[in-house]
Amino acid sequence: MINVIYAESNTSHPPGFVYEESLPHEWWLLIHTHCKSFFEIDGETMILPPHAAILYPPDVPIKYGAADNEEFSDDWIRFYTDETFITNGSIPLNTPFNTLESLYISELIFLISGENFYTNKYKELSIQYLFRILFNKLKESLSTDSGSLLENSLMQLRLNIQANPGAPWNVTQMAKYLYISPRHLQKLYQKQFGLSCMSDVINNRIELAKNLLKDTSMSIIQISIQCGYASAEHFSRQFKKHTGLSPKKYREAGR
Repeated sequence: MINVIYAESNTSHPPGFVYEESLPHEWWLLIHTHCKSFFEIDGETMILPPHAAILYPPDVPIKYGAADNEEFSDDWIRFYTDETFITNGSIPLNTPFNTLESLYISELIFLISGENFYTNKYKELSIQYLFRILFNKLKESLSTDSGSLLENSLMQLRLNIQANPGAPWNVTQMAKYLYISPRHLQKLYQKQFGLSCMSDVINNRIELAKNLLKDTSMSIIQISIQCGYASAEHFSRQFKKHTGLSPKKYREAGR
């Protein structure tokens, strides 16, 4: 049996956020973070980079929150259960750990939240299956070495760039996302993908611009903004450098 009390995905909290529960409780709590976070365990404070998870069992004191007074963002589920795949210790209790495939884990918690919100015929069964997949993914994280975790984080960063190339990407921001130095990021990114991270951003911006020029009636200025450029002139220069045509000529050619 799994009875979800409440579940939320990608919840944001203000800088300095701290959650604390010292009273006895019968529910379980699963936290999956999107930011650098602290966890107080048996009086000791542990600080973990983004994409950490922790499973709190019933009656355990809980205290966690934003590290370094940063904004706090997480996915979380509060629930009752007697399912052995949760209670048998296959996931360490009251112990934070780094996760693999954090985007997938967030999506699973989002789906659990949706199933819990609506009253559907197969709601309980769907939640049961989603929990099993979620806990399998958490167990995979525990069986994967730190090098593979970093490689996966690099892949997730690249997927984020591809999904939103117009965001204000820079090397410092990307390094912070992975909790490594900018120099280390650039070295790892080049090694794994064969190009620099900012070259990847530019390539994806140009591909987005091509699609917008072909499939929309947006102005060149609107497209430049959509693709993350501060000025239409800069956008036009970079577009021509990569395609051999100005944005206007590219649109006219119907490429």
